[in-house]
Amino acid sequence: MFDVSQELRKMVRVLSVATRPRQKDFVRMAKVTAAGIILIGLIGVIVSFLFERILK
Repeated sequence: MFDVSQELRKMVRVLSVATRPRQKDFVRMAKVTAAGIILIGLIGVIVSFLFERILK
């Protein structure tokens, strides 16, 4: 079924192998994430505007 101890070992292994991102990488990820949020927001505004015009 579901072996909790084995899953915990896997999680500890991943955490021990993982490293913190360099500042350059972190800034790049933050910019890409912000751009994605802005893009999705703009798409939502455009769709909302179109539906408002169509249903009026």
